[in-house]
Amino acid sequence: MEEKINERLFLIGILSMILTAALTLTVFHKTFDKQVKGDIRLTAKTLAAGYNSLQEYSGLQAYCGNGIRITLVAPDGSVLFESDTDLSKMENHGNRDEIVQARATGVGETMRKSNTLGYNTYYYAILMEDGNVLRVAMEVAGMYSDYNQAMPAVVAIGLMIMVMSVILSQVLTKSLVGPIEAMAENIEDIDKDVPYKELEPFALAVKEHQVKKAESAKMRQEFTANVSHELKTPLTSITGYAEMIENGMVQDGDIKVFAGKIHCEAGRLIGLIGDIRKLSGLDEPNPCESFEKVDLYKIAVNTADMLHLKAENCKVDISVGGNGGVIMGNKMMLEELVYNLCDNAIRYNKEGGRVRTEVNTRDTKVVLTVIDNGIGISKEHQERIFERFYRVDRSRSKETGGTGLGLAIVKHIALHHNGKIYVDSQKDKGTQMRVVFENTGDLNEC
Repeated sequence: MEEKINERLFLIGILSMILTAALTLTVFHKTFDKQVKGDIRLTAKTLAAGYNSLQEYSGLQAYCGNGIRITLVAPDGSVLFESDTDLSKMENHGNRDEIVQARATGVGETMRKSNTLGYNTYYYAILMEDGNVLRVAMEVAGMYSDYNQAMPAVVAIGLMIMVMSVILSQVLTKSLVGPIEAMAENIEDIDKDVPYKELEPFALAVKEHQVKKAESAKMRQEFTANVSHELKTPLTSITGYAEMIENGMVQDGDIKVFAGKIHCEAGRLIGLIGDIRKLSGLDEPNPCESFEKVDLYKIAVNTADMLHLKAENCKVDISVGGNGGVIMGNKMMLEELVYNLCDNAIRYNKEGGRVRTEVNTRDTKVVLTVIDNGIGISKEHQERIFERFYRVDRSRSKETGGTGLGLAIVKHIALHHNGKIYVDSQKDKGTQMRVVFENTGDLNEC
């Protein structure tokens, strides 16, 4: 840890020096650029004002000096006057950007590397009344000398920052690492002896992590035990029925009945394994899982269609309503959530009962509500119905084919989509399951 603190502070010093140098050079460049352009424009306008009084073009030479270069270009692009170069060496200037701009708008300016002089030059051109273009240029080589003069001061400041970083790193290391190392030696009771107030959140976080780790281990152990028990029951039944048939203990007329029971138990087993796999996938969700816009109302309608025959067999009416709602989410997971809620509402209903699914948008929230007038859930059970393998009525659950994992899956899917579940139920009067999604946009973090 000591080495990391020293390395990071040293890097901070280097970064500070680089940023200081870059900022200084940027300010110098902008200031110089502004000054050069201002000088060129002023010189060009002054020359243009006295242009008509010149007896001959060579009179422009008197205005040169201090890095200023003057060029006069004829309408055909030929150079009539050039202050710094022999005219015989000058090529046609008719296609130069500043000349083209001046002929089009009256004035033109640009900066480029001069083919004649070999360094960057600012150009400013003005169209004269006689059709000639007067161009004034100034080299920028002087700017680099200004940079060179400023660099020693910039480097000196950077070195001072680096030295201060090294000194401060030593002091901070001694004051911070010591207490942290002492806490690490007593990790089991890390929250009982915290030397600094600033370290209290860290100590509490470590302690909470230890507690959660222990709870997780306990939950996994309980889950394994429950899975073993739940799998053992249908497997025992299947084995028993098969053994009776194998040993000839079943009359020919009853073989179909026993085969039906084996088929039923096998179906329970397959459903249980499927739900366990779903829960395992939800316990460790893929952080890069793609989300898309999902129409919950459409899912509710499709689910009602799928469950229509089951509801009809149970003599339960199922319907869908609401003003609709679209959220960002995983379509397959949300279909599973809606299906499990509606399936439970039918499964734990009564003859002549009703199941109503509503999807509504309220401000930034989308609310999915599944309402039934079935057997209801008593208060003492409502807090535990989302636990794995928890059943309010074990005999009815077994009779209707429930695995005890449906609502656990619903809870995990809701959490995966930033949703919250609310239960309102009265025994023998019905249940209302409400899932509220914070529809804040794309939940995918990848």
